[in-house]
Amino acid sequence: MDNEDPKPSPEAFAREILARPPLHQWLDIRLEAFDAENGTLTVYLPHRPELSRSPDQRDYHGGIIATLVDLAGHACVAAKVGRRVPTIDMRIDYLRPAVDTDLRAVARILRVGRTVGTCDVQVLDGAVRIIATGRCVYSTHKS
Repeated sequence: MDNEDPKPSPEAFAREILARPPLHQWLDIRLEAFDAENGTLTVYLPHRPELSRSPDQRDYHGGIIATLVDLAGHACVAAKVGRRVPTIDMRIDYLRPAVDTDLRAVARILRVGRTVGTCDVQVLDGAVRIIATGRCVYSTHKS
């Protein structure tokens, strides 16, 4: 008889790893969409003034956008492999400022192998314009 807890579904696992960290709670991020078959996940970040790059500028700080890219990419790959995956590398291209708008990060798995998983992420503003793109690489190696 197997006494182990049942493994959560990939979507439930993605929700858990997005909800649990204190930083994610402070950001108030939410899983908005998940498609295990297509390897995609969308995370929503509501706008708040404290996410701005300075008190007199209303656009997002680049570090917040980079954080959004990494946490969306991580959740997407981690849901696929069923465990947390450390970030190996991440590249961000900032394409336009995001001013007074909610953001969405749409992550899409490119490939998940035995040791490495790669994911592309687009950050969109409320008008569905691409604000930034990112490519994230995670270690999928079992310890």
